[in-house]
Amino acid sequence: MPDRCVVDTSCLIVLDKAALLPILCELYEKVYVPKSVIVEFGVSPFISCAEVVDVRSKLIMILTEELNLGLGEAETIAYAYEEGIRAIIDDAKARRVAEKLSIKLTGTLGLLIKAEERRVIESSYKTVLELRRLGFRISDSLIEELKMRKKKS
Repeated sequence: MPDRCVVDTSCLIVLDKAALLPILCELYEKVYVPKSVIVEFGVSPFISCAEVVDVRSKLIMILTEELNLGLGEAETIAYAYEEGIRAIIDDAKARRVAEKLSIKLTGTLGLLIKAEERRVIESSYKTVLELRRLGFRISDSLIEELKMRKKKS
């Protein structure tokens, strides 16, 4: 089965700021983008592997009204759950919900590590430092983990 994922807004914003959106197509054959994520992002991402999807799921109401997730996160989780594919989400609360639904997860940081392993980017550590400079929130401890990981390889 081809490697597919569904992506939430925060990852698109961060990768776009750093001109790294094309790495998604290097890592995944198909990247699904829910319509609500397009609304939050502002435009459709200009990458060849992206496909905009209209997510219609009963889960969305539960995720937004009962669990107070944003619509983009809710559609991303619902689509990943129903299609059995990986979700790319950074928000901690949304990640906890997705984990409880046994959804395979990756965040922006995980994407960068995967991109480094596949030699799509030179260094996830250096890239994260640049993303932080551009406003991406990442803890000092995670940056230190990446730095230590780089030293081990």
